[in-house]
Amino acid sequence: MKKKLYFLAQMGAPGRYDPAVFANQPGGDNEIHWFERMLADLKLSDRIEFEGRRICYGEPLPDPDEADAIVIGGSFHSVHDKLPWQADLKDWLTALRRKEDGPPVFGICGGHQMMAVVHGAPVEMLEDGARVGTFPISLTDAGRLSPLFDGIVPRFHFGNEEHVPVVPAGAEVLATAPGMPACALDFGRNWMSVQFHPEATAGCMTESWGPRAKEIADHYAPTPDSPMLIANFLKATGVL
Repeated sequence: MKKKLYFLAQMGAPGRYDPAVFANQPGGDNEIHWFERMLADLKLSDRIEFEGRRICYGEPLPDPDEADAIVIGGSFHSVHDKLPWQADLKDWLTALRRKEDGPPVFGICGGHQMMAVVHGAPVEMLEDGARVGTFPISLTDAGRLSPLFDGIVPRFHFGNEEHVPVVPAGAEVLATAPGMPACALDFGRNWMSVQFHPEATAGCMTESWGPRAKEIADHYAPTPDSPMLIANFLKATGVL
């Protein structure tokens, strides 16, 4: 029987951004559709059951007992916004972390930051301003040994103004970037997270900046192998 992957979409509650900026993307601004297409491109659609929840639209968090893996997407919101659905996610993750046999969890950008907050770490503005573009990361010794980055050129899309400035207690750093000492983390027990976007295309990242898209169009470049990070996570945690 196929195992089930849940994608928790938290890109933005209605009104947080203009959906029209994603008019050129398949599925418009529905990031669940984007993630599902990525799984298809990885040839994983027939190997795993997939369901997405737009939690920022009020859709309910899944029953953890029904999940074999969970991916938490990025967000236009800051964790400091403390919206009701963000509080629910934080409480849900906190309870999930207490389970000895809980499912693997992978966080992307805002998901990475929320997982760090659950572990007691702060989230702060980047000192040098927003990080916008496709940049290399520096793997630590642990990162070079981690199956997460197997077969991948360590170069990814960034689009963030905040980051995790302190390594959460008990976490191991897999990668750093300039001004980002906790760019990729392994929390243990199959919880991992990254500040960058392995799942997004260069076009999607460019358009996410809305009115600035034309200005920063040359900041992003294709990273065709970066979605493999998701497949590597699923393989490393025994989901595939």
